Parts: sequence; structure tokens; C-alpha cells
Amino acid sequence: MQPTPRRALRLTAALASACGLAGCTAFGSTTTSVSPAPTVIPGPVSTFVQTPVAASNPAPSLANTGTNLPVVVGSLIKYGQWLIANPDPALVVNVAAPGCAAANQLIAETRSLVNQGAYVTTSTPVVTGLRWPSPSPSATSAPFGDQVSLDIQVSRPAEAVTPRKTGAKTQVLAYLPELKATTVRISLIRGTDKRWRFCEVSTPLDGSLGDSISTLL
Repeated sequence: MQPTPRRALRLTAALASACGLAGCTAFGSTTTSVSPAPTVIPGPVSTFVQTPVAASNPAPSLANTGTNLPVVVGSLIKYGQWLIANPDPALVVNVAAPGCAAANQLIAETRSLVNQGAYVTTSTPVVTGLRWPSPSPSATSAPFGDQVSLDIQVSRPAEAVTPRKTGAKTQVLAYLPELKATTVRISLIRGTDKRWRFCEVSTPLDGSLGDSISTLL
């Protein structure tokens, strides 16, 4: 499962109030007595911070080394989906390179889920096509560098965002829209540990979709 993301999770509403008054008639000046302002005693400052809950199931093992990019991408997607089902911003570094758009987007999404006490009920993406980089790796071709891109044809059903604590009836906070079959371009970076991680995820052939890792996961 970080551009104007179509699916970037926005569970925490931003509050902004602005009041503009125009054309008001000025009041006449009067003399009034002013009472002393009451003394305000500040209350305690809240230091409460939401923390991730324990994962409901173990994280899948990562197979993100080597040059078999279909295996690498499949493993990164699987871990990314586990991560939004068990949100923890501290684990984003396992699948997304720090400083890249994908990392920023996934940190924002998992942090929002943690703050809401929620998780995503994921639906596995269906990949129906893949275009390798050129030239494809072989014994006679030049080795990959530390940055590669590949395109996949992929679709995914809608996904529900659900609070962890529910009553007798299951609640759904929101639905992440279905991803209809489209081309997703994935840019990967290989770190000094020789592991590939997401850097950018975009939909170059569909301008209606946001360029975000959330679109894929």
C-alpha cells in the first residue's frame, strides 16, 4: 500500500476558522467602566501521544535483494500491505527509502492510522503485466545500478478503514476506493545494505489518480 494522492489517508480533519466581516457600521463612542480581567490559571498540558499497538500477526519476511525485480516488488507490496494493517511509522524504513516520496507518504498514512486507532483491511493487488527495465539483467548485460523503474499493470478491490476497538457492530471509518486496472510505475532505490526499497509510485497513464504509494497498497 508516500503528489496529490488519490488514496492518501485523511482521517484526521484539519480545523481552520476564519471570520471576515465587511461593510459593518461603526458604533458610536460611549464611556464604560472596565472590570478587571479575571485571572486565568492554565490547566495541565497534555503529553499524551498515540503509540502503535502490537501487530495482530507477524510481519512477512522481505525478499528485496538481488535482480529478480518481480519477486522484489511482490515482497515490498506484501510488506507494505501488512504495514497499513498493523500501522507503525517506525517500520516504514523497511520498505521505503528515507527522504523519498513513498516514505513520506507511507509515514503520513501509518501515523494517521495510529492516531485514529485504526487499520486497513487490505485487499491483495492483482498484477496482470510487468515491463522490465531495459536492458533486462543477464550474464552478458550490464548489472543494475542502484536505481531502477518498472511498470506493472495492476488492480485492487476497495479497502475498509476500521477502528481497532468496536462495539457489537463492526464500524467502518472510510473506504479506500477500488483501483481499477491501470499502469503503475514503481521506482526503487537500493541502499548500502543491498536491499531495494520503494522511492516513488506513480500512475503515468491515468491523470485522475494521485501519484502515491497509497494508490498501490
